[in-house]
Amino acid sequence: MKSIKPIILAAVMTVSVCAVGCSDAKSSSPSQSDSSEQAVSPEDISFKWQKSYQSKLDEFKGSDTFSSDSAFDLFDMTGDGNPELIISQGTDKTAVCDIYTYTDGALTALGTAGYNGEFDYLPEFGLIREEYHGDGFLIGKFRQFDHGELADFLTYSDNSDSASEGVSIKHVINGEEVLLRDYEAALVQYVDSLTMHLGRKYTFGDDSLNYAIRRAESWGAVLGSGRKATCRKKLLEIAEEMGEDNKDAAFELCDLNGDDTPEMIVSSGSAPDSACRIYYFSGEDIEQLDGEYGRYGRLMFDIGCLVFYSESETGMTYWSLADSAFTADKYTSSGSIMEAGRRFALTSTGIDASLV
Repeated sequence: MKSIKPIILAAVMTVSVCAVGCSDAKSSSPSQSDSSEQAVSPEDISFKWQKSYQSKLDEFKGSDTFSSDSAFDLFDMTGDGNPELIISQGTDKTAVCDIYTYTDGALTALGTAGYNGEFDYLPEFGLIREEYHGDGFLIGKFRQFDHGELADFLTYSDNSDSASEGVSIKHVINGEEVLLRDYEAALVQYVDSLTMHLGRKYTFGDDSLNYAIRRAESWGAVLGSGRKATCRKKLLEIAEEMGEDNKDAAFELCDLNGDDTPEMIVSSGSAPDSACRIYYFSGEDIEQLDGEYGRYGRLMFDIGCLVFYSESETGMTYWSLADSAFTADKYTSSGSIMEAGRRFALTSTGIDASLV
């Protein structure tokens, strides 16, 4: 098994950001020793849905609908333990996501969702949220999976932002006008719920396709029982440390250095200033990498180059755990990019789902 390298210099467009996590991280990232349990490659793990999803992605990539702005995602929204396939046509206002599932040995279309090529998913409630903001108004709806179809669960609209124009203000729930207090009461439980933004996790690069189909869903099977117990313990500790008020925390297992052992990325939330912490295995123990990384609670990861990065007001910041000679000025994108950090809710349910 390849050893983890110390974290490499974060090279950016501004010196002040470059200092974050550079020399300190180098001195605090011990090498990874071989696991006492037999190593398993994630690509040795097979799932029944893989061939069908690969075929659908290849079919879409060869279609007239595909563009360089297309993307896709895998996420279990039906609760059967298998991810749904979500294909985002693009990012313009009319772009939707096509959602597919694998049941009874076949690929099935579940419908379309979203605006701008993505949509929100609230895992606590099993609901898709679609919301359109117009000039002084908003229209929204929650949808759920019902017997293999997407069905409306709750619809709402509000034009309060048009008050200055002298129009009649209306708050509407499920087609009926209601008082403001009733409107807010109908939506309050969803406002601070953990939200996943789905549809655009992976680009259509070759390495992205391989990682999504052959690797990303395999980490629970790759990690031995000892390491899974270590992961679970650490994640529960972090969740307790963050407290019940941080309902937007999430995490993901992702192999950032290509050694077939995932690192653990913990996201504090999805606000612009939310960052990620990264943990890695040192033998059978798990250690935290110095510093915090990313924005909006996620990182961008170039799978082909094994480089992760994020953008801030001061420029782009790049890191590598794989290449001791890495410098950002020589970095060229491979085109196989993924968002990392918010795959599972940081709850006992999410933790168990990640380690199956």
